[in-house]
Amino acid sequence: MTVPLRRSPQVSRLISALPPVCAVALSIAAAAAPAAQARTVPPSPMLANGGFEAPAIPVNSFIRYGTGSTIGPWRVSQGNVDLTGANFWQAADGRQSLDLEGSDSGTVEQQIPTRIGGCYTVTFALAGNPDGGPTVKRGFTRVVQHTLGHPTVQKNFIFNTAGKSRGNMGYVAQRYRFRAFAPSATLTFASTTGGGYGPVVDAVNVSQSNPIECRLVRP
Repeated sequence: MTVPLRRSPQVSRLISALPPVCAVALSIAAAAAPAAQARTVPPSPMLANGGFEAPAIPVNSFIRYGTGSTIGPWRVSQGNVDLTGANFWQAADGRQSLDLEGSDSGTVEQQIPTRIGGCYTVTFALAGNPDGGPTVKRGFTRVVQHTLGHPTVQKNFIFNTAGKSRGNMGYVAQRYRFRAFAPSATLTFASTTGGGYGPVVDAVNVSQSNPIECRLVRP
């Protein structure tokens, strides 16, 4: 059975005014356009599990991850960290977030793909565990290039938990940029606070930026 191709009145009038060969070509293009659009696939994010939503932690609780363990694609490379479940305290995005202090200062890292010469922006939400001292939480995030001869790009951060609570964490947006000198890099977040109540991070993202924005970023 032959199914007639439906055209809008505007397309029909345009086709009727064209020579036969042009009309056939235009009909094929009009039919193929929706199929091409259907095959369009959005680009995959450079960073996975930036909101620390996986694995799902029971409500009002946390799970501690030690050196060598994984939180989805994140790897705990030093110390230990606490992944908090929904309603344990306020998340910046989604339901969960990561305390970079378990019983010791912890470090997590994830490898990300990069394009040599590209400019990238790292963004994240920063808060602090309000349940214990010290009041000022300290840590850093850095990007390690997988090539020789180029030092890391590092951003130190502090967060004051005075006046904050589990219901009002007071997240602050953070960002920094780096230029890529290798096809991959390692993104790291670490606490330097000590004491078991550390900085809290959430909503981590890495995105490509205009190369002009990296002109003043030293390698």
